[in-house]
Amino acid sequence: PCGRVLRSAGGAGAGAGAREASRAASTLRVFGVPEHFNAPFHMAKERGLYEKRGVDFVWHTEPKGTGAMAQLLEAGEADLAVMLAEGATARAAVGAPLKVVGTYVSSPLRWGVHVKAGSGLKDKADLKGKVFGVSRMLSGSHLMAHVMAHQKGWDLAKDAPLKVCGSLDDARRLMAAGEIDAWLWEKFTTKFLVDSGEWDIVGEVPTPWPCFLFVASARGLKDRSEEIRQVIEATRPVCEEFKANAGGATVSYVSKHHAMSEADAAEWLGGTHWACSNEVQESTLHKTQEALVTIGQLAEAVPLTNLIDPSVCRLVS
Repeated sequence: PCGRVLRSAGGAGAGAGAREASRAASTLRVFGVPEHFNAPFHMAKERGLYEKRGVDFVWHTEPKGTGAMAQLLEAGEADLAVMLAEGATARAAVGAPLKVVGTYVSSPLRWGVHVKAGSGLKDKADLKGKVFGVSRMLSGSHLMAHVMAHQKGWDLAKDAPLKVCGSLDDARRLMAAGEIDAWLWEKFTTKFLVDSGEWDIVGEVPTPWPCFLFVASARGLKDRSEEIRQVIEATRPVCEEFKANAGGATVSYVSKHHAMSEADAAEWLGGTHWACSNEVQESTLHKTQEALVTIGQLAEAVPLTNLIDPSVCRLVS
């Protein structure tokens, strides 16, 4: 279908302006965090796999994470984003102009609970009443800090106060200045800070659901639904290859590009599984909504069909 669109726009007798319009029509603005999970997109782009399907794939890195990507989608400044399941559900459930359109990574995310080295904080229990840094409100770092606090039976406002930091680099600066006491982030992304002695890790909070979903803006779904399908399909075999780690290629790539030892890269890869499909498990949307209601970020769960776009995505039980 994408090819037909391009031919009809730029066929015989069409001028340069029409051909330019056809290229513009196929541009897909895709956003994700600067983390190892997203390497398959860069590999597929370098190999011309999106171009072969008639899609002008434009990748944007968003270091401030899921909360920031939700804002871009809602403003119509992004067509597709790879977002944490809990953050995507939080926005879709309140009727924001975005929908879940698939599952990217089907394994849980391992959130590390980080503190400043030498702080004397040794355990998650020591963080009661301490200030938790978060990248954005309704970001994964915010929601998982409160999931952890709820698991501990703490009063969220009193025992787990929050301070918005922005990016990981901002969190490092504010941790060093003593303005935050704790920071939850994907443990392998921050491992270099633990190894260097800047931070300590005092525990983990794994998500009880798949970590990354594909989320599309209302504008993207209206104008680019076929391009969204094509990108998911083109990326899937690269994800399978990346997971297979033939000849240790993936471990070497992750170690080289993401400040990780080969042993850490191998451990991360062993626990990571890509779905890269236009399907979402019903349990993913049930569990994220239950957690959001429990921590007071969602008044009540909504029907699962409110969260997805059925023209692109299929719910599976």
